[in-house]
Amino acid sequence: MSSGSKFIRFLGRSLCLLALASLPLLAVDKDETLQVGKPRAEEPTKPAEPTKPAEVTTKSSYCLRARDFIKVGVINEADTLIERRINPDGTIDIPFLKALVPIAGLTITEAQAEITKRYRRYFKEPQVVITIVTYAERRVYVSGYVGKPGPVNIPPEENLTLGKALSMAGGILARGRRSDVAIKRMRDGKLVTIVKDVRKIDSGDEPDFVLEDDDAIYVDDSKF
Repeated sequence: MSSGSKFIRFLGRSLCLLALASLPLLAVDKDETLQVGKPRAEEPTKPAEPTKPAEVTTKSSYCLRARDFIKVGVINEADTLIERRINPDGTIDIPFLKALVPIAGLTITEAQAEITKRYRRYFKEPQVVITIVTYAERRVYVSGYVGKPGPVNIPPEENLTLGKALSMAGGILARGRRSDVAIKRMRDGKLVTIVKDVRKIDSGDEPDFVLEDDDAIYVDDSKF
C-alpha cells in the first residue's frame, strides 16, 4: 500500500474519532441552548388581594327601636357627638340640629342618611356615623302549662319564634294543650289573639311563628 493511501486512511480514521468525541459536547450545547436560550417571559405578578374590611357587628337589616341607646356624630366634628336613648315615639333629640329626628324603624344606613340630610345645612359633606351602645330590651311573656313561666328575652338583632320561646320557657308540660297555643298581641291599639297549633310546627307542616316584642303566650290546660 502506498504511503499516500495510508495517509488518507489515517486522516479518515482521525476525522471519525474526532466527530464521535464531539457528539456529547454538541448534545450538551443543544441542551444548554434549550435551557439557556431565550428566557421565558415572566408571568405578571398577581396584585395582592385587598384586605377585606372587618365585618360590622351590627347587621345591616337591623331596624333601630325605641329605647335603643346610640351614639351619633359627624366625623371630625366633635361638637356633634352625642349619646342618646331613642325616645318612646321613635325620635332622637339632636341638640346641634335643634330638632327631634324620627329614626325608629330605620336601618343604621337609612338613619345615617336621614340625619346626614339635615346636617348638610351646616357642613359641606357630613359623614354621619351611628353606633348602638346598648340594645333596647325586647321580651315576650310565657304563661300557663310550661316548665318555667315568665319573661323570655328576644336576642338583639334576631327573631324569636314561638317554638324557641316555648323551649326557653321549659317546654310545654304533658298537661298543656299543644293544639291551641294563644299569642296575645297589640295591633293598631287593639289586643288581638292569634292561635297556633304547635304540633304542626313541630312536624314541619307549618312554619314556626315569629314573635314580636311584648307578645304574651299562654298554654292552656288540655283537660278542658
